[in-house]
Amino acid sequence: MPTPQAKTKPYLRLAWTLIIVGMGLFGFERFGLAEFTGPGKLLHLDGTLLSILVVAPLALVLAGIVVFMYGRMRRL
Repeated sequence: MPTPQAKTKPYLRLAWTLIIVGMGLFGFERFGLAEFTGPGKLLHLDGTLLSILVVAPLALVLAGIVVFMYGRMRRL
């Protein structure tokens, strides 16, 4: 019997992977900033690094959405 993943279309796997990685990176970023900026802990992040930490997860999730929409329209 084939596994459910074997039936999954390639564009769905790519979109799912991009979204999961983006959400994981967002969670990692939120956890990291909460741990490093607690009471008694000072951490100064460069503006460029902070911008990348905020923009990268959003870009990955949006890329996953675009891949899903493009793949779905192409299959119709």
